[in-house]
Amino acid sequence: MRIAIFDVSHWHFPLYIAALKDPGIEVIGISDSAAFAGPRFSELLDCKLYSSNDELMGQDFDFALVFSRHSDMAELAERLIVKGKPFLIEKPCGLNLEEVRRIRELSEKHGVFVSVPFIQRVSDLADRLSPAAGLAPDGFQHLSFRFVVGSVARYERNGCAWMLEKALAGGGSMLNVGIHFIDLISELTQSPITEVSGQVQIYRPDVTVDEQAVFTCRTAAGQICVIETGYLYPSTADDQRDFAFSLSHRQSYIRGYADQFYAKLREHEKAYATTIEYNTDEYYPVFLRRSWADLTNGHPPVAGLLEAERALAVIEAGYRSAANGGAPEVVDSTI
Repeated sequence: MRIAIFDVSHWHFPLYIAALKDPGIEVIGISDSAAFAGPRFSELLDCKLYSSNDELMGQDFDFALVFSRHSDMAELAERLIVKGKPFLIEKPCGLNLEEVRRIRELSEKHGVFVSVPFIQRVSDLADRLSPAAGLAPDGFQHLSFRFVVGSVARYERNGCAWMLEKALAGGGSMLNVGIHFIDLISELTQSPITEVSGQVQIYRPDVTVDEQAVFTCRTAAGQICVIETGYLYPSTADDQRDFAFSLSHRQSYIRGYADQFYAKLREHEKAYATTIEYNTDEYYPVFLRRSWADLTNGHPPVAGLLEAERALAVIEAGYRSAANGGAPEVVDSTI
């Protein structure tokens, strides 16, 4: 399979490299609008660094990966869809809900495969919380997730300072990392989030996206869910984030932190603990390989533009709520 990669300076791109070195995979070229990491990855992948997205778009390839600025994503996605090229595009897939809806409708019209790496769907955590593990979707009562990552300075160090500008990124910590848990909640409960109340905080005066956010959500089935995110953790290479969760299910109460998974069963009040992999970096090559397999076998993606659109509708409702003092907002239900 011949692969084209657009805008490799995205901080997630290195997480995909293991899959890109699989047998049968040939990276035919990359682009780097940020002019930051392109030469390094061109050498690493032994491929050509094209001078622009336009030049790379004109090449012959079977599948594309899109890592562009959020403000550039929708236009690039539209061009790939019109060319009939299947691709993976990083969330949020556009600057706002309107853009994502437009490319979702266009992809459906043209029948183009588009996957969006909501990597929690292929995680050990999702497996542990699945019906196969005894947790029926309608049994969830309350879900709470905290995901706090490194400071805004890491984006500046990695050539992605645009992530700190609302006009280019669309949002901050909740859009960037909280969106995974919005999608996970809907997947676990099999019920869309219909209402959200949000609070956000910015600490650096030159930053225009949320450095901290808390959303309290309610699903159509009535479950109450809390998502807390931030760019506040003193991140290091071996300790990148603070992740913790707790949830109540009619079968058990479950919580996790570090590498611990602890469940206390309601029947006989028995408890057990185990260790699982919470490091989400591990799941990006898993998701990419799953995307290639789904495409080859004629299956829809495990997550795509429809899931991105639904999650972004929740994000935008939460940001509207925060701007209105935290008053609950109804999520767009026209999707």
